[in-house]
Amino acid sequence: MNRRAPGRALLTTMLLASAGCATTAPFIDPIGAGSGFSYSTGRGVEDFPSTLSVVGPAVLAAMEDLKMDQVHQTRDGAVIRIEARTSDARPVAVTLRFRQGATQVGARIGRFGDEPLSRTLLERVGVRVGTRDPEAIPDAPPSAPSGNPYFSRSAIPDSVMLRDFADAPYHDRVVP
Repeated sequence: MNRRAPGRALLTTMLLASAGCATTAPFIDPIGAGSGFSYSTGRGVEDFPSTLSVVGPAVLAAMEDLKMDQVHQTRDGAVIRIEARTSDARPVAVTLRFRQGATQVGARIGRFGDEPLSRTLLERVGVRVGTRDPEAIPDAPPSAPSGNPYFSRSAIPDSVMLRDFADAPYHDRVVP
């Protein structure tokens, strides 16, 4: 009879238990240090330690404070999507998701984003929810729309960029 040593079984168990992050469940701390305002790829995001029934009306009130109109709200499962227009007719898309005791609010203003206005909107939501101190409603909300990251208006036009190619004497010859 071949019996394994108890030390070897313990070592095998320890190695399997510490195999890496695949053995642990993901955990997101909604009220931790990472719950403040963040902005990336044209979208502002902030977590609020309240339910959807509290944060949803706060978002609608914050949009009204910032003179956003044509508000339309839809629900897709656990996600609430609120669409509106700014006073200068740019689209606003806000999504609300309830996760682990907090509601995550994401806001995209305009096609490519507007960080100052996204920050102001989420600050107004915080005032309405009660997580921030009361502030005066701005008469003219700050706005700095992001430019198109793919096609710049200040780029060199094709007529200048390809001028040498069009003027070249060999452009229709076959190169051996």
